[in-house]
Amino acid sequence: MSFENLAPDEGNLETFSLATRRVIRFGAVYLVVVALVTALLLSVADRLASGAVDPTVSGTEAWLTLSLLIVNLVLFVCIVGLVVSTIVWIVSAHRVRPTGPGAAGYAGLFLAVVLIALPNLLVLPALPEAAMSLAGFGALLAGVLMTRAQVRRETGRPDLGGRPRTILQSDDWDASKWDPEVHRDIERRGRPTD
Repeated sequence: MSFENLAPDEGNLETFSLATRRVIRFGAVYLVVVALVTALLLSVADRLASGAVDPTVSGTEAWLTLSLLIVNLVLFVCIVGLVVSTIVWIVSAHRVRPTGPGAAGYAGLFLAVVLIALPNLLVLPALPEAAMSLAGFGALLAGVLMTRAQVRRETGRPDLGGRPRTILQSDDWDASKWDPEVHRDIERRGRPTD
């Protein structure tokens, strides 16, 4: 199926906008969690090295195990959400414009994959590994934001990426416009009977 033939109609733009927001949110949460975990692990390692914390105490082991379990669960949810959102973002970008995410979007995606996969292939200490992960997700977010800016310019829609604002108008309360049968029922019930 060729995505070039699909016009950037309102539904495609809304899907692109939603996928863009989701990639940014999952990526930002991942970045924050990785930064916090790295700081926490460095702090714990420093306290263990200085002897301030005894690693053989069951409370220390339980706290560390529980903390790592929660952090890994959050990271797993972020990664799964990010992968799904990125796939939807790529497909919706191709439905909005012929080049899809374009050079900026694909460059950010490529850099993200390389910078995230490389620490897993090499044995690196925690700080360089975290720095490479942060740089990878930063590259992905930069590519997504640049692609969104390009689509905004091409479509003339500055609201892409932002949450759609729903403002109620007086016509929204006019029952005759959205359901004439309900309007007749309201009119019938509103009249006094003699």
